[in-house]
Parts: sequence; C-alpha cells; structure tokens
Amino acid sequence: MRRESEKNGQTRFSIVTHCFWRYPIVGILVILGVVILGVSAGSPDWPVATIQKISTNQPGGTILAVAQELDGTSASYTNVHEYGMSDPVSSLVINPLKSAKWALNSQQKAALDQYMKAKPSEQKQWAMNYDKAIQKAMGMNSMGGDSMGLTPVPQMAKIAHLKGNFGPVPEIAQSILQLAQNGYLETYFQGTSPEHIYQYTNIWLYDQPYLLNTAIKNGLTDDQWGMIKERGFFVGPWYLIIPAVAHVLLPGGSNGPGFIFWNGLIAFVFVVLFPLVPGFRDIPKYLKLYKLVYAVDPKDLQPNGRPPFPVSEEDQQRFDDSNVKRPMDGRHGIHA
Repeated sequence: MRRESEKNGQTRFSIVTHCFWRYPIVGILVILGVVILGVSAGSPDWPVATIQKISTNQPGGTILAVAQELDGTSASYTNVHEYGMSDPVSSLVINPLKSAKWALNSQQKAALDQYMKAKPSEQKQWAMNYDKAIQKAMGMNSMGGDSMGLTPVPQMAKIAHLKGNFGPVPEIAQSILQLAQNGYLETYFQGTSPEHIYQYTNIWLYDQPYLLNTAIKNGLTDDQWGMIKERGFFVGPWYLIIPAVAHVLLPGGSNGPGFIFWNGLIAFVFVVLFPLVPGFRDIPKYLKLYKLVYAVDPKDLQPNGRPPFPVSEEDQQRFDDSNVKRPMDGRHGIHA
C-alpha cells in the first residue's frame, strides 16, 4: 500500500508497496518446479514383494530358504531375539504346516509326521544335507553367494534330481512352497501376530534370495536394520540429506547417541549461531529475495532517490544500503 492514511492534512507514505498478487504466482511456479523435478527424477518405489509373488517367481529360492530354516543357517537366526521369535523352525516351517494339515495330501502328512518323530540331531542333519546338496548343485561358494554377495537362485529342475540322506525335508520344503504360492502362508503369518501383522512376513521374505539380492543390486543394504536408502544415492533420500550425512560420514554417527549428537550440533549451528554471524545473516538481503514480494513506488521518492518522509537514521541507512535508484523514465516500479 503506497499511501497509508491522511491525518491532520498530512499524507503518510509507505516506502514499501506490497504486491500480494505475486504470492499465488510464486506459489504456482514453485509447485510446477517441484512437479517437473519429480517427474524428471522418477520415483524410488519398488514393486511390493509378497510371499506369494516371490515363491511363484523364484520357487527354488523358497526351497533353499526352507532348508536353511531347518538347519539353522538362515538370516533370521541372527535376529531371533530382536523379533521375539524363539525358534524359526517352528514359527516359519512346522507350525504353518500343522495349521494347514487339513490341506496336505497323504504324502505331505507322512513327511511331517516322520520329521516330528525324529530326533533333533537327525532333523538337523537331514536339513544340512539337503542345504549343502542344493548349494553344490548351484556352484555356490563357502559364503553362500557370489563375489558381490548375491545368492544364486536354485533351479527347480536341478533340485528335483538331487540324491542324498535328506529324510522328509524335500517333501516339507515342497509343502511350504505350495502354501506360499497359494497365499495361505502370508495369511497365516498375519494372523499369528496381529499386533505386528508384517513381522513374520518380513522375516520370511528376508530369508529369501530375492529380497537380499534386490537390496544388494540397488545399494540398499546397511549395517543396521530399518535404515532405508534411496537407489543411486549412497547417503540416503535427498530430503534426509543432513541426518543421512551424519549417519554415514561423521564419526560415531551410525550409533544412537552419535546420531543424536551430530544432528543436534548441526541444528544448533543453523538455528542459533547462523543468525548471529555477520555476513551469513545478511545472505537473504544480498540475494534480494525480497524483490519477489514488495517494491517501492518511484513517485514516492525524492529527487535524490530517498523516501519522501522522515525516517530514523537506522531506517535511512537500511534504505541507502538497498541501492535504490530512480528509473530513467520514472514510470516503472523501482525495487528496493
């Protein structure tokens, strides 16, 4: 507003002419910029991995995972206590089979009964023999994967011709594969732990070669569970750049106290110290971002380019520092 009011025969002026009409325009431009940037950059989303989908696309991976659940070498064994899962053999293999016994054929029921009646040492030996035979058939190294850490997915044709002292383990693995492919297994896991509906599903998926191989190929693995990264950007999502840098690059940033300390220190610098440092605190003025939202009407200025009303020395100095100049034709607005 150029002329604010008239009082006692004197007209009061404002050096600032607000241009409210620019606000929606600036907002629209920002939104368009974000949309264009988002479309250009693409989405980091990845198709959802489900038990039914993975077991259908890579059945050999499920057979291998079941063998490793039974012989105690699956990935889930390293986090048993974190998830409150006392025994992966019972939670992920035997109990689902017992719950679906009504849907098993006679051969599958006989295999389950044989396994349950055997000694624990014999059960584990069968599973170890089967696991080793699968890995040998796939040419896997002692670490269970290739040089990149990827786990080869066994082919069902090779698994079907394996010979050895496997007991009922191959039949049990085929039974679990069947339950996984028809969707029963995922439904069973969700019903087992309704307060943590995806707990067992996620654990089961993590034991599958597909999930870990996908994570490795896209650089999503980390030394801590739950830290999600963005594909192609090793420190993490761009919008979490500051905490991601503290977590990945700064000393001790990967542990809880270190992560909190570095992020607190960064916040303190930007929020408390930065506004007090001469020069840094004037950056917005040097960038003249205020030109986007207000201007000075040239008709209000004196011939020397100063405002037409008395101002304090501080305001006058601020006005002089803004480098206001009169336009040559006096018709266009002068931006302060």
